Amino acid sequence: MGIFKHMQAEIELRKKREGITAADLLDLPPQLRRLANHITREGELTLEAAAEHIGESLTQTSQLLDVLIEKGYLRYEKLEDPPVYRTRFARLRGREIPAGIWSALEKRCWDGEDVKGE
Repeated sequence: MGIFKHMQAEIELRKKREGITAADLLDLPPQLRRLANHITREGELTLEAAAEHIGESLTQTSQLLDVLIEKGYLRYEKLEDPPVYRTRFARLRGREIPAGIWSALEKRCWDGEDVKGE
């Protein structure tokens, strides 16, 4: 596998693992957005409850839920009885501090620009 394919596979894997954000919800088609919002509000939902909420068959609802799972937005919890779907939220990313910020601050302080009373 070439480096490009390896990197592309890694990017796709990371995208899938991220979970859902508010911005992701806005990008979903209306039916998927409605379903994802409902699961998020309820905390968890069975296939039957999801189908009832959107007014679709179990097969159609299962396909929609599979799309959300594939995108990494939902988890399917088989350990529950009956199995449930739960929202996977994305972690908030911290902001990175620019590499040169500490040296720039130190330079300003030692140059006397921010030192008061001198």
